[in-house]
Amino acid sequence: MCGVQSPRSFSTRRSALAVGSVGALASLIGACAPGGVSLGPAPSKSAISDIQAWYTVEGRYEWLDAALTDFNASRGSELRIRWTQQADPSRLVQTLMITIAAGGGFPDIVDLDQSFIGRILRLPDIPLVAFNDRLKGAARDFIGPAFSEPWSKGGRFYALGNELNVALFGYRHDIWTSTGIRAPLTVWDDVIAAGKRVITNSPDGLFYVRADPAGTHLTLSTQAGGGYVAPGGRLQIDHPANVRTLEFLSDLVFKHGVATLLPYDRPGGNREGGDMIGAVAKASFNSGRVAGDIGPMSRLSGQMRFDAPDTFGKWMVQPLPRWTGMSHTPPSVTSGGTGVGVMKHSPDVDIATDFALWAHTTQAVLHDFDKRQTWPVNRRLFDEPRLGDRIAWFHDQPIGQVLRDATTNLVPCILGAYWPEISRVLAPALKAVLHQQRPVREVLAEAQDAARAAVTQAGGNPD
Repeated sequence: MCGVQSPRSFSTRRSALAVGSVGALASLIGACAPGGVSLGPAPSKSAISDIQAWYTVEGRYEWLDAALTDFNASRGSELRIRWTQQADPSRLVQTLMITIAAGGGFPDIVDLDQSFIGRILRLPDIPLVAFNDRLKGAARDFIGPAFSEPWSKGGRFYALGNELNVALFGYRHDIWTSTGIRAPLTVWDDVIAAGKRVITNSPDGLFYVRADPAGTHLTLSTQAGGGYVAPGGRLQIDHPANVRTLEFLSDLVFKHGVATLLPYDRPGGNREGGDMIGAVAKASFNSGRVAGDIGPMSRLSGQMRFDAPDTFGKWMVQPLPRWTGMSHTPPSVTSGGTGVGVMKHSPDVDIATDFALWAHTTQAVLHDFDKRQTWPVNRRLFDEPRLGDRIAWFHDQPIGQVLRDATTNLVPCILGAYWPEISRVLAPALKAVLHQQRPVREVLAEAQDAARAAVTQAGGNPD
């Protein structure tokens, strides 16, 4: 849906967090806002500002739209945002780069997937506002791997995230119950026995294996102590944990038959129009042909509500199973994420920056928990009572404690500034294993050499 404008553009709603007055709202928001955040002076109440914002993922702009109502009420402003959906995160960045080179046509606010921010951060003049000076010391209140680090360079933060995107194992409670599977699965080896039960009802298995570089393998290998990029940026595609987990996923698909490849990732598959899931997979989630999914809340509660609307109340979640032989396997890892950036040459840069900061550093972020159960990254909000509520989408499961536990010893999935080059190497490598069943160790060793060459050619240091 490239360039599609939201039907709720230029929202003029004035309700705000169920607070009856602007004064009460300001008190509520201010009580939860980090004291060091610096906003500009409140605008004249007669001032109207119309700004443009680009996003890609359905559901992402809705919490920001709700926060906009609160912002206007609290600040006495009349900010209006036209939300425009771009086809996918990659094409959003491609279009943004074109408009930057042309010197015009770019939005004021942009939703940036961490997988593609590297192309922008490598520009000699980064076209985004750095939020550090305005945040002052408040960044200490936030979980850096989800709030700022994926969109940073040289210690400067060029976008802000609100999603504590911890990867969880989401499962169809009704299907697991009917096939005799008892949750939670404690170790990954339990997946094999559970999958053999579930395929009697769900022929595509426990979950789809995503063969894209930022997919299932990255999540599981990072949890196992690997991942493609080490802290500091060193390439480690052939890390032993990466070998182990890719062999495990290949066995789930080909040896045990308890998981299948996402239809788009099968031979001949194609992500038409930038859709990362596809109509076939969405229908399978909706019908129960597949009995689970691995991902963050933005996927399991947010996007899944669009993809599988008939499954309301049938899902539950658990932490990721542990790896046998690893006594300290973390219960989760960060799994992707999107951050809001502001174009520094925007004619409305000041109010756009104020809104981005306000939306991410106050209680307004809880709109996204209300809508998609996205856990906030602000530690000051962790004791907010509503985070412990039972959630109807998840069979009335109180997921707050699951999410809180998942943040213990949380390990970030690191992509780095040269992820576009690395992912172009990894995409065919993963499919060489998951399509052709080539030896994992051999494929990842070749990918390590090819990625090192690609990063070096792009001006980076793979070590």
